[in-house]
Amino acid sequence: MSKWELMTLDGCVCSNGKPYRVSVKKGTVNKLLVNFLGGGFSWNGETAASPITMKAMLQKKDGYYIPDVSPATLKIAHMFGLLDPKDKRNPFRDWYILNIPYVSADFHIGNHDFAYQDKVLHHHGQKNVTAALGVLKEFFPSTPDTLLIMGQSAGGAGCLAYAPQIQALYPDSENTIVYSEGTHFHSSLWPEITRDVWKVSPALQAYLKSDDLIVDLFRYARDNMPASTRFLHSNTVWDKMLAEFMYKMNHGEKIANAAALQEFHETLLHATRTLKREMPQYSYYLTDYGKSPKDGTTAHIFAGAPKLLYNELQDGMSIADWICRGIDGKPADIGAKFLEEGE
Repeated sequence: MSKWELMTLDGCVCSNGKPYRVSVKKGTVNKLLVNFLGGGFSWNGETAASPITMKAMLQKKDGYYIPDVSPATLKIAHMFGLLDPKDKRNPFRDWYILNIPYVSADFHIGNHDFAYQDKVLHHHGQKNVTAALGVLKEFFPSTPDTLLIMGQSAGGAGCLAYAPQIQALYPDSENTIVYSEGTHFHSSLWPEITRDVWKVSPALQAYLKSDDLIVDLFRYARDNMPASTRFLHSNTVWDKMLAEFMYKMNHGEKIANAAALQEFHETLLHATRTLKREMPQYSYYLTDYGKSPKDGTTAHIFAGAPKLLYNELQDGMSIADWICRGIDGKPADIGAKFLEEGE
């Protein structure tokens, strides 16, 4: 079992200008996981001025994005879920892993210094990820038996955006899987945000035309990767955090009220149906596990929570087993009842 190592990338910065670093862990099997972390996002001057900080949390102020990640914070992240090499239940404990932190508030895809008030938010997602992938071949030079490109929340968008580039580093890989977790963001603002605030690359921007950003990103990855690539997508169907962000974007208030939850729920099911119809190699996992009797909400992501990863949340299958089925070429659709009920 190898330990996690941190690598500071020259010329790369977090959204607030602090040094940017990634983490790597060597494995004992010829399998590679490239993981994109999440942590909110910013789309205008108001949200840029509201990072998620300890001070803001103590003052109970709204926060919208993680501005930087310290070595201590990364160390904590490595202790849980799919990044924990000590948990024998973890199917990736023996894999080589490149872990890409998220500190640019732009779904890892921005290329802009956004001015607000008297400050600048560095939307340098593209530069940071490009630098991270620049060391990937040195870290893992051979063709992997299995290549898994994965991301959570905002990282679930990032993994889709860079999956073609990562796959191109290993063109002879015969088993490539892309897994986007806890990612659904429906808003008419997306084309404007990605074009004018984040200034994503023209090649990617050409795909970002609809209200369903994640659907567009799945299409981008599909069209630029081998037809054999398998795509996995998981969500809880009453996700409190995503419902709050969507309602703020679309209606100006960050709240997970009944209207916000219904908007999230209905658009998630629509997006899932669209992807299932358009992509033969797409499989989903939907669940309402743990739905709160108080406010009707569900959890956000699974990857860092062993209780959610290894328990049978839906249809008698755990998230961990579902991912492994996808890796082994036996993908399954879990939670089909939600799509049927919503029709």
